[in-house]
Amino acid sequence: SLLRRLKPATATPSRSALAPLAPERRATAKALDLADVYRFFNRATGVHFYTADAAERAHVLATWPHFADEGAVWRALRTADAGTVPVWRFFNRDTGAHFYTTDANERQRILVTWPQFADEGAAFHAYLSDAFDRAPVHRFYNTQTRTHFYTAQDDERDFVQRTFPQFAYEGVAYYAVGLAPGAGAAAKRDAFRLVDQATFGATPADVDRAFAIGAPAWVDEQLAKPASGYPASTFWYESLYESDNCTFGSAIESAAYRCAVDQLTLTKLRSRFFTNALQAPDQLRQRVAWALSQIFVVSGMKDPDMETAYVQARWHQALAEQAFGNFEGLLYAITMSPAMGHYLDMADNATADPAEGTEPNENFARELLQLCSIGVAELKRDGAPRLDAPSQPVPTYGQAGVRAFARALTGWTYAPHPGGLAKHEEDQRYYGSPMVAVASQHDTAAKRLLRGISLPAGQTADADLRAALRNVFLHPNVGPFIGRQLIRHLVTGSPSPAYVDRVAAVFDDDGAGMRGNLKAVVRAILLDPEARGAPDANARYGRFREPALYVTAFLRGVGAASDGYQLDEVTKAMGQNVFYAPSVFNYFPAEYRIPGTDVVAPPMGIHNTNTVLARSNFVYAMLWEDGIWPDEDVPGAIGTTVRLAPWVALAADTRKLLAAIDDRFYGGAMPGGVKAALYDALVRIDDADERARTGLFLATTAFQFQVGR
Repeated sequence: SLLRRLKPATATPSRSALAPLAPERRATAKALDLADVYRFFNRATGVHFYTADAAERAHVLATWPHFADEGAVWRALRTADAGTVPVWRFFNRDTGAHFYTTDANERQRILVTWPQFADEGAAFHAYLSDAFDRAPVHRFYNTQTRTHFYTAQDDERDFVQRTFPQFAYEGVAYYAVGLAPGAGAAAKRDAFRLVDQATFGATPADVDRAFAIGAPAWVDEQLAKPASGYPASTFWYESLYESDNCTFGSAIESAAYRCAVDQLTLTKLRSRFFTNALQAPDQLRQRVAWALSQIFVVSGMKDPDMETAYVQARWHQALAEQAFGNFEGLLYAITMSPAMGHYLDMADNATADPAEGTEPNENFARELLQLCSIGVAELKRDGAPRLDAPSQPVPTYGQAGVRAFARALTGWTYAPHPGGLAKHEEDQRYYGSPMVAVASQHDTAAKRLLRGISLPAGQTADADLRAALRNVFLHPNVGPFIGRQLIRHLVTGSPSPAYVDRVAAVFDDDGAGMRGNLKAVVRAILLDPEARGAPDANARYGRFREPALYVTAFLRGVGAASDGYQLDEVTKAMGQNVFYAPSVFNYFPAEYRIPGTDVVAPPMGIHNTNTVLARSNFVYAMLWEDGIWPDEDVPGAIGTTVRLAPWVALAADTRKLLAAIDDRFYGGAMPGGVKAALYDALVRIDDADERARTGLFLATTAFQFQVGR
């Protein structure tokens, strides 16, 4: 037949792997004159009709009921662009079908040879060459109807090839433009963004769940999940010293040696941090607890006490349990914690002794005010500093205030060991219970605290402590000071004043008259219009992924099996030694600004040439060097390995691979320039395995992924 002999459109041209981008590929950055191409199925003839003319489509819908509307199938250009050709349309008067071609010679031959074909001119314009943002339009020849069928959907192409033997596949006719994302795409993108903000990295299951039930319901579902944490049954050895059954002096393969490694160092605890982050369902609680641990810092850097597993386990478990409670309760828990008591010298902090010339230690009192609650300057509710007459910030407290709080918090020590517990003779520091009061060591004189509030003389250590914490809790700075820090950890480093104000308002009153409801504060942070609606192009929006979150986001996104072993060494190389913050000021400066800008990005304060390479080396090792090998001394250990098989299967089609990477790591919002560069790199790689690894490496080491937005 005539139509069977017509030449198919040009296939994808080959090009050197080193060739620069073709001019037409670069031209895609400009605004194009696009139109949807609509497809109809003619029930009477069994053939399809295509139009990019909205008026013609409306006419067909109104006039020809036997034409079934199949909707928009791709987008084409109304007018020519660099690298495009017209798609000419002919009407066959004998069959009532239409024929389309991009071949000028073929068009001329039809005009000369076949008078039954009426020339209807250019229906639209399309590209002859491939690019990342183009959709290949596949052509089939139907041997029964002697007509052609076109589709830009790979799934439909595959279905036709499997199901209809009368359809002969003739390859790619031309390249159109993919359909514009529908309303559902924006909602799916926001579901990804929400999950990325509220977890240790987006996974398909979490994104699908957030998309299915909506942001408010997903957040509420997360808020209701119990803490996974660090159970006492796992970190059970409540001593700071070795014993016969728990010693480094035993053989390496012995249970006693394993106990010493697991219980007297942070090795197992830090592995547990990563397995919780990668696998546990209480993702939001863990993220908030991790943020709180960087506001209320207790670090293994201090001394061997702080490197004992149960000491840190009890501390981080308390933060997880308090994460969605009341902020006043959180302040009480961290103040009474023996880990904090030891770290900032509140434990065994006694009243002044004139005979000895001693005064109460001020470490915890100062950090309670400066870092844990109100900061150093009076704030408006939107976080802006209050200024005095000379336009200088108004301080929240002075040295006299620090001294008064230090006196109010005297008289506390470690709780006694539980009865019968075997312990070293010098092992008097017990971290398994809150501290207890020692009346004789408490300063019972009157103290003047913040905002003119005084504590009367003669109060107990407990009464003074609770009153001092309430004095801090009721300070108007707490809402904006703590709220802004949590926003920075979860959503964006540079929140607008209005965003801070809205969150601080919820801290002040959760809507039911309660102040300090952290559950309501976290909900307000994640559901705020600025969290949900900021445009992807806003360069000020988002947060640079700190090392721990970069590692977990990659592993959760790519699909990895892990027991957490040595992932702490990975983040250490990137500048963040988990549970070993270098000072009370956390791993990085809280107010660090990107040089030359006013954009706040605290984790960039530890980012340098070495840590850039460490990030790339980590991803490379995961993709090409079998990840992290398991600990040979631990039965059932698995280390960390990436499941590459699904990615390799996708890599048979570069476009499918790139779409999956975009969806998994960028929520469908990979910037066009990044996507174009990746596509150009990947189409030059013939081996599917290498293409998959390379695509994942380039996408996840790109700076655009390292900034969660």
